[in-house]
Amino acid sequence: MTTWDMHKNIPKRYILGLLAFLGFFNAFMLRSNLSIAIVSMVTPTFHITPSNITIIQPTGYSWSTKTQGYILSSFFYSYAATQIPAGFLATVLGGRLLFGMSIGLCALLTLLTPLCAHIGPTALIILRILEGFASGFIYPSLHFIWSKWAPKDDKSKLATIAFSGSYFGTFVTIFLGGFIAVHWSWQWIFYLSGLSGLLWTFCWFYFSAESPSTHLTISEEEAAYIEANLVHPVSRNYSIPWKDILTSLPVWAIIAANFGTNWCIYVMLTELPIFLSRALGYQVDQAGVLAGIPWLPLAILVSAAGIISDRLTQQHSTGYVRKLIMSISFIFISLALLMVTLLDAHHRALIIIGIIIATSSCGPAWASFGVNHLDIGAYYAGILMGVSNCLGSIPGFLVPILTGYIVENTHIKREWNIIFIISIVICVFVLMFYTSFASGELQPWARVHSDEYQHVLSTPIASRDPSQAAGLNDNNIDDLTDRLKAEIQPEQPAE
Repeated sequence: MTTWDMHKNIPKRYILGLLAFLGFFNAFMLRSNLSIAIVSMVTPTFHITPSNITIIQPTGYSWSTKTQGYILSSFFYSYAATQIPAGFLATVLGGRLLFGMSIGLCALLTLLTPLCAHIGPTALIILRILEGFASGFIYPSLHFIWSKWAPKDDKSKLATIAFSGSYFGTFVTIFLGGFIAVHWSWQWIFYLSGLSGLLWTFCWFYFSAESPSTHLTISEEEAAYIEANLVHPVSRNYSIPWKDILTSLPVWAIIAANFGTNWCIYVMLTELPIFLSRALGYQVDQAGVLAGIPWLPLAILVSAAGIISDRLTQQHSTGYVRKLIMSISFIFISLALLMVTLLDAHHRALIIIGIIIATSSCGPAWASFGVNHLDIGAYYAGILMGVSNCLGSIPGFLVPILTGYIVENTHIKREWNIIFIISIVICVFVLMFYTSFASGELQPWARVHSDEYQHVLSTPIASRDPSQAAGLNDNNIDDLTDRLKAEIQPEQPAE
């Protein structure tokens, strides 16, 4: 069997899942590259000559901790602001175009990072704001794609496999970034991630399709299976129920979970390399390796929790499973951060273990609330993801700025403990809110209503497919009308 034959035999929804995985892989390489590069950019290097003389090479950029906080947070200003418009545009323009162009444009901008850093912090901040704007379409657009591609039994699995790519990308970038910065230069961290993102963009547009009906090589059996097992029929004529969405407690439970999970993730993503190199005294390359390690089990747990969730939902209600996974995740995060807070700086090994547990435990949380948009919103999942990720991304710019003001002396672990305590408090409140108000059921405002059939009943037969019109006569037209009315009747309120 040739490689092409194997490609044809693989279900196209799984190929799309692989492409989405690689898309998130590249997107988070582009997002996290500065977190490890900035350690090398602001840290002096030491060289020992053959005559045993230590030479200190000054850092290229003498940015204060507050300036570093603004630089690291700048990506998330525009990223958070574009989430809701991105959800709306995905329903208008399609998720495939937005997902591909979002990552491709961010990759192109990333190649300009060394130049902007040389110009000054203001230019670098502006560039990161543009990258955040480009990246803001990623989550909402992919959720819109899954609303057309993900059958009910594969929903958690496909979504979480794609999500896990983000943490594999973070792992590779931070794990290898320290070595690249030390043995090549920090500039190559941006060049390599940018080129990789452009290569993926070409592959995405070549192999992907907006929906099963527009895929050129999908089998009829798979297309029929997907269409028959979506959460509800896809409607083209709809209005977004903004009031119902914004007053829905299950939606706000997702928003709270998104905020809490991202808070913990961004504490580790933006601050962990600096914490390890300054507070715990590791070298830049060592800090990169240690800061990268937690992201590998996190990526694995996202996918594993998604697979487990799909199996559990066959035996228990979806809402129960989402709350169970979320509770396990946040309890482990809180206990691990408490351990890190209580330990002194000289217990470096135990602190690393606590950080690994806290970071990797964020994975199952994404398998809970991350898929919950599809549970309660179905066709509006892209909109819901835009709303929740808009507010859920606030920690992306709040954490670096807050850390820059609280942790003025990065060598003192006691100052870092304040950040960990704040994280624990947020986790406790988020878990209480989510377990109280989250739901696994499709919400009433997301259901297909009877007015969606109205255009079928009122459209003239002559305007439909001619190949089907030939077989229609007065009798079977009346029969078709009766059957459509019978489907509508149960949804009408009883008199």
